[in-house]
Amino acid sequence: MTDRPPAEARRPRPPALTPAQVVPLLVVLIGLVGGMVVVAVGHWRVGCLIVGAFVGIGGLERLLLPKERAGLLQARSRFFDVIALIGMSVAIIALAIAVPR
Repeated sequence: MTDRPPAEARRPRPPALTPAQVVPLLVVLIGLVGGMVVVAVGHWRVGCLIVGAFVGIGGLERLLLPKERAGLLQARSRFFDVIALIGMSVAIIALAIAVPR
């Protein structure tokens, strides 16, 4: 006996991602890494502003790009993704500005 599920119970493989679907997330990740490098150098306020800005860019990309191009930025519905990303962006930027030196 084998422990493999029958063929109809196996999940189909998701289609391979195209470069156009990976680029929006890649832009956000490059910005996040850049912001974290700035924080590590010692300029935490500027680094947090960069991180917040790129999270906001991710939210705008998710809002403006069609479903086929949003690729890895899709987590839930478009409404949820945009509200979550823009909300996090505003919170990060507001905290970076509000925290005293």
